Amino acid sequence: MSDNNSNDYEIRMLSAMRKTLISVAKDTMTKPGLRHPLTENTQKMITDCLNIVISRQTEIEKDAGTHTKMKPVYTDEQTVQSFSIDDLKKTLN
Repeated sequence: MSDNNSNDYEIRMLSAMRKTLISVAKDTMTKPGLRHPLTENTQKMITDCLNIVISRQTEIEKDAGTHTKMKPVYTDEQTVQSFSIDDLKKTLN
């Protein structure tokens, strides 16, 4: 298997694993006050697996030069945009 094919395979596998773990978490989500069907240990293992998958996906993206450092933005979350004073001065000149 060529390096490119194995890389594509790894990307597909990581994506499938991430989507599956997220679906399991969504499908087993319970209303507040109800007992969760998964044990705390299993929930932690799912979280740990997601962290490993996402870390590896980020590493592959950085190696390929496609990592964007984008993070999810939630609609109820206020966003703050920062900028450099030097960049602002450049645009005013």
